Amino acid sequence: MKAKKKALAESIATSVETKISESIKQSKKAKKAIEKAADKLAKKLVKLLAKEEKKHKAGEKAVKATKKPKKVAAKKPKVVAKPVDA
Repeated sequence: MKAKKKALAESIATSVETKISESIKQSKKAKKAIEKAADKLAKKLVKLLAKEEKKHKAGEKAVKATKKPKKVAAKKPKVVAKPVDA
């Protein structure tokens, strides 16, 4: 999970930095602020992804539980007593 978070944060930071560098020159403070914000955002996104995975797994378990075929007890045929002619 930490590796996922780190990779996501780096990706977000580089994306934002490239967009900003196109328009203005960046200072060191701005770069640090971007990295900090990207880290926070990545943390939240990883948390949401983990929740979604849990929901998805729980949903799959529920579907598997409902798809099990129900066992139907075999009914015995009724025996009708016939009158005997004597």
